[in-house]
Amino acid sequence: MTHAQDVWILSVPARSLGEAEALKAWMEAVCDAAPVEIELPPPSPTWIESYFEDRTSAELVRQAMLSRFPEVEGGIRHCGTRDWTTFWRHHFHPMEIGEGLRIVPEWMRDEVEADDREVILINPGLSFGTGNHFTTRFCLEMLDRMEREGTRPERMLDAGCGSAILSIAARKFGWGEVLAVDHDAFSIDQAGENLDLNGVTEGVELRRMDLTREWPEGTFPLVVANLYGGLLMELAGRLVRSCAGTLVLSGIRAVEAEAVSSVFAQLGVHERLSEADHEWCGMVFDCSGG
Repeated sequence: MTHAQDVWILSVPARSLGEAEALKAWMEAVCDAAPVEIELPPPSPTWIESYFEDRTSAELVRQAMLSRFPEVEGGIRHCGTRDWTTFWRHHFHPMEIGEGLRIVPEWMRDEVEADDREVILINPGLSFGTGNHFTTRFCLEMLDRMEREGTRPERMLDAGCGSAILSIAARKFGWGEVLAVDHDAFSIDQAGENLDLNGVTEGVELRRMDLTREWPEGTFPLVVANLYGGLLMELAGRLVRSCAGTLVLSGIRAVEAEAVSSVFAQLGVHERLSEADHEWCGMVFDCSGG
C-alpha cells in the first residue's frame, strides 16, 4: 500500500462565483494542480483548497495569494495521515469510464467483481489523478474510444502524468511503450507506486522533467497532455512536433478553449473534436499530416 503522507491544506473562502473562479484559476497556475472546490449551502461561502506536502510551500502560496487578492483571507491547516486517508476514502469510489475501464481505489480492490473492463487500481496520494475530474476523465475516455476503434499506438507520451493513470490505461489495453513525464518529484514517486500496484511497470519509463526547459526526443503516435491552458499554449509547437498521430489535450478551462484551439490551428493541425462541461474543456487534434 502506498505510504501515506501528511498534508497541509490552504483553504480560501470565496465570497462570489466570480471570486471563486478567479481564485481557482490563479491557484491552479501557481500550484500546477487543480484546487478542490467545496460548495456549502447558502449563505456559507464556497471554499477553494489546495494541498501541499509541507507547511512552507503552503505559506509561500498563501503570501503570494494575499498579494494578488488582498481582499481575501486564507488559512492553513494540517491534515495528518489518518485524516488524509479518511478524506480519500470518503471522496474516491469505483467508477466506470467509457466501455472498457473501471477505476478502483486500492483499498477496495477485493470488493469489485471481475468483468470485461480493465481495472485500474489507484492510490492517489497528492497527485489527484483519479478520473473524478473532467480533465482526467476526458483523457481516459479518449483512450478508451481509441481502443474500441482499434487504434492501438505503438508509443505514447504522457505529458504531466500525475498519478500515471493514463499510462496505466494504455498498458492495460496492451498498447506499446509509454514515456510518462512530470516536473514534480512526489508525482513521479506516486506514479511509480501506482504502476507497480497495477503490475505494468514494464513498458513505462517515468522521467522527471520540466517541459518548459527540456523536451523528450523523438515522435509519438499518441501524445496526451493533461496540463492547463496557458502551459498548453506555451508548449504548443513542441507538442505538435512530437506528435505523429493523435494529440489529446486537457486541463483547459472552458473560457480558454477558443484561444487554445486557435493556437494549435495556426500550427496546421486539424481539431478532430472538442468536449466540455460548464467549466473545463478537452480537445483532440490530428497531427498525422494526412
